Formats: sequence, structure tokens, C-alpha cells
Amino acid sequence: MTESVTQAEQELAEDTLVFCMEHMQEHYTICFLAERAGISPTKLKIIFRRVYGAPLFAYIRAEKMRFAAQQLASTNNRVLDIAEACGYDNASKFSAAFRDVIGCSPKEYRQNVRLE
Repeated sequence: MTESVTQAEQELAEDTLVFCMEHMQEHYTICFLAERAGISPTKLKIIFRRVYGAPLFAYIRAEKMRFAAQQLASTNNRVLDIAEACGYDNASKFSAAFRDVIGCSPKEYRQNVRLE
């Protein structure tokens, strides 16, 4: 029962994702993103899920955590600095999100990657 995605929908979802990743340190609402795209919030949520197979903010959160994991593995940046770059001003909320997506704490991840 997969609905086909139009080229316009694909482009709209990709544009939204690119915008979110380029502005990941900022906080924005679904209403803001929908207004930016020129469609209703409900329509944006439907299109994004159809294109990426996940809810918009869940997908963005996972992308942010993958970015954070890459930063933890390849830089000596402090965890708090990486958290802030991903839009988190609270280290414990960032750590909880990281653990949910990646499966361990940022500190554990960095230690494990460095041991490999």
C-alpha cells in the first residue's frame, strides 16, 4: 500500500530536510517549516513521512545524532559543544536523545570508537 511520491513532494521533503540540517542548532516548529514550504503542517507531515518513512522530527533527531556521532568520533570537541551544535542547550537531554538513537551515551560512544 505504498503511495507513490511525486517529484514535487520529493523535492519539498528534501528541501525541508536540508533546511533542518543546515539550521540544526536552531529551534523551529512544524508550522514554521510548513509556512516556509507553502503548505499546511498536516500536509508537510504526510509528505515527509511518505518520502522518508518516518515522522519529520524523529527523522531530524536521528540525523542530528548521526552527525553528533561523527563529531564524537572525528574531533576532540566537548560533548556540550557538539550538543549545542545539534540544538541542545541541555547536556542531559542531548545524552538521552543520543542514547535513544545510537544506543549508548556520547561519552561511551567516543570511548568505544577510539578503541577500535
